[in-house]
Amino acid sequence: MSYLSRLTPETIETRFEALHLAKNKLNSILPANNPLSPATTARLNAMVTDYDTKFNNILAAAFAYNANTPVKESSQADCSLFTNHFIQVFNLGVRRGVYIAAQRDFFNLPLGSDALPDLDRAVDVLKWANAVVNGDTNRVTAGGAAMSNPTAAEVQTTLTAFHTAFDDQSNLKDALDAAEEALEAIIAEADKVIKKVWDELETFYNEESDDSRRDNCREWGVVYVLIGSDKVMSGTVTYNGAPAEGFLVKFTNGKNKSNTTAAGAYSLNTRMMGWQKVDVIKLDENGKETQKWPFEVELTEYDNLVKNFSVND
Repeated sequence: MSYLSRLTPETIETRFEALHLAKNKLNSILPANNPLSPATTARLNAMVTDYDTKFNNILAAAFAYNANTPVKESSQADCSLFTNHFIQVFNLGVRRGVYIAAQRDFFNLPLGSDALPDLDRAVDVLKWANAVVNGDTNRVTAGGAAMSNPTAAEVQTTLTAFHTAFDDQSNLKDALDAAEEALEAIIAEADKVIKKVWDELETFYNEESDDSRRDNCREWGVVYVLIGSDKVMSGTVTYNGAPAEGFLVKFTNGKNKSNTTAAGAYSLNTRMMGWQKVDVIKLDENGKETQKWPFEVELTEYDNLVKNFSVND
């Protein structure tokens, strides 16, 4: 048997919405008509101010972090390319007899192999670009023939740009983490304030019919959802036509969430019913949200739902 239940906000966004809806309603009525106690009114006003500040700090920090991401990725790609080409050209020179194999020691490369190092990760690009720049200086000082196309100086230029962007990204991540931790520190109090506001509203309107009580409370931001039997929503997520691994799928107004598998598969348990909002979220390597796509699904009381999502840049 289905029933209506109050839905407690579970995300920083839904808490923000709950606080602001209550505050907006409070601002729209005369003080004499305020159903909240003076103490709860004061707590609500103080929490909205504090939450706004910390929430907006997260948005600003996230914007700065995300804005620098393509700069970091572009400079990493340039540095990787120049480093890769330098080592390739050097190895070809060894084959032609321009350089001797023993000089690979200057770059910490295996003497008997012309295999290229892995340059997929940022730390590897920094490691091998530094090895090229420092090693070639020592190699030439020891009498080795100068390299060209690219030169070590050209690798150094891309390394400097990448190092700057890499350090900026690290600092911006620290700033974003600090902003998120500052908001996290007041989440418990925010939840208490929201619960207190909602409890007082339901008490104030408790002599009205259930429908009227809920309608009045909804004006203050109280959320009610239709709860049914246990069921599962599952499916796949594709990103630019390919399986989306490591994406997050969650109900906007629910607790449950699921990270997609290598095949893009997800699975969510729920008891909610009716039309519900679902977020598909792309995460970076640090688990930070970089993109979000909103969807709506219709859930029945008893039936599982298979729902596939397709997202693009």
